Amino acid sequence: MESIREIRDIVAAINQAWVSGDYEAIGQYVAEHVVMAPPGLDGRVLGREAYVASFRQFAEVARTKVFDPGVPRVDVIGHTAVAACPFTIAYELEGATYREKGSDILVFARNAGVWQVVWRTLVSEPEPQE
Repeated sequence: MESIREIRDIVAAINQAWVSGDYEAIGQYVAEHVVMAPPGLDGRVLGREAYVASFRQFAEVARTKVFDPGVPRVDVIGHTAVAACPFTIAYELEGATYREKGSDILVFARNAGVWQVVWRTLVSEPEPQE
């Protein structure tokens, strides 16, 4: 249970950092050679700097109106863990408002007693418009 709590705390800290615009704070939770597979799994974003920059780049083009994270579901197997982190988000992009519901899928590795994100993808779908 301790590992699950630690990982949930890391996810909460990452969410707080990006929502508040403190992008550099995200880096401490991410392995140097992290891999991010963008939605659709085409291409890859490689490395801590690019991972952190992806949050900044989103904020430069979109204005987040609502971000509501759910409680991550965490499975721990030895020194590896997978966290399915549900969320709902509403953001404005090029004058249009988008609403999505999805999950960040984060893979963590524990090295030297510290959990870090080593892989990430995002699964989301638009919420029905009223």
